Amino acid sequence: ECRPAQISQVLLNLLNNSFDAIHKSPQPWVEISLEHKEDQMTISVTDSGSGIPTEIASKMMNPLFTTKEVGRGTGLGLSISKGIVEDHQGQLFYDQVSRNTRFVMALPKATECRPKSGSAMTVDLI
Repeated sequence: ECRPAQISQVLLNLLNNSFDAIHKSPQPWVEISLEHKEDQMTISVTDSGSGIPTEIASKMMNPLFTTKEVGRGTGLGLSISKGIVEDHQGQLFYDQVSRNTRFVMALPKATECRPKSGSAMTVDLI
């Protein structure tokens, strides 16, 4: 079952992390892309960062791990996001081969994705 509010929470977390990482860069940018495949869709969040060091990347999905200063991060965002995506039978991962910092959320295609109220949910990203 698709829970749109939870998928939105993951996307918002990835965007917030991107903003925190690049907002002081000389030319910051963030790109959101959506790719449809036969049995899955992927949502990628890529930012102008030059990637994440291996020693951090290997721990960043662990609960309570953060690189943010005290008071800015709890170290739960990526861990919770990963759990939400896995609850949707998908995967959330850091793309280590990307030239920039890129996270990918891969989800199986659902025939219908509706909030509990029963009304359809559409998200426009402009």
